[in-house]
Amino acid sequence: LARNYRLSMKVLSRLICSSAVGLSIFASPVGAGESLKNNSDTGSYFTGSIGGSLVGDIDVEGSSSDIEFDTGLGLDLGFGYDFGTTRAEVTWSRGAASGATWQGFASEEDTTINSIVASYYWDFRNGKKWSPFVGPSIAITSIESDGTSESSTSWGLGFGLSYKTSDNLDIFYKSQTLIVPELEDFDGWDYENINYTNGTIGVRYRF
Repeated sequence: LARNYRLSMKVLSRLICSSAVGLSIFASPVGAGESLKNNSDTGSYFTGSIGGSLVGDIDVEGSSSDIEFDTGLGLDLGFGYDFGTTRAEVTWSRGAASGATWQGFASEEDTTINSIVASYYWDFRNGKKWSPFVGPSIAITSIESDGTSESSTSWGLGFGLSYKTSDNLDIFYKSQTLIVPELEDFDGWDYENINYTNGTIGVRYRF
C-alpha cells in the first residue's frame, strides 16, 4: 500500500511539474487583449504536438528495485470534434526513453510506448482566446523494449492551455499521463503501474 501511495505521489508530482513548465511558456495576462470566440465555431479538427516524454519508475514484481528511465521524445497526432465547450479526440501518442537503470545496471536500449488514445476534454473559457482544458483518456498501449513488445489497456488524464490565434487555428500546451496498471510476462517479468507523461506544444486546425 505504501509503495502504491508513493507511486501515486510521483505521478501527481510529474503532472504538476510538467504543467507548470508548459504554462509558463504562455506567461501573459489571460485577461489582457482577449476577444470573444465564436460560440458556433464547432466541427472537426486535426491536432498534432511535440515535446518531451518521461517514463515513470516501474515496479517489478518480485524485485525490491524499480526501473528508472531517461527522458525522451514525446508527440501525438490525431483528429477530433469540437462541440463548443467540450471536445472528443482520437490520437496516436508516442512516449520514449533513451535508456534505463535497474539494480545498478545502466542500459542504453531505447524504450518506446505507443498508444491509441480516446480523450474527452472540457474547455473552461470557451468564449475567450485563452482556455484551460482538462479531460480523461482511455487507450490501448503497446510497449517495446530490447526487442520485446506487449500491449495492454491504459487510462489517464490530460490538461493544458489553448490560445486561439484565428477562427481555424489554436496553439496549445498539453500535459498527458497514461497508466498501464499491469503487464504480465514481459520478457519473463511481471510489471505494475507503468506510466508515462508527455509535455507537448502543438496546434489544432479546424476544417
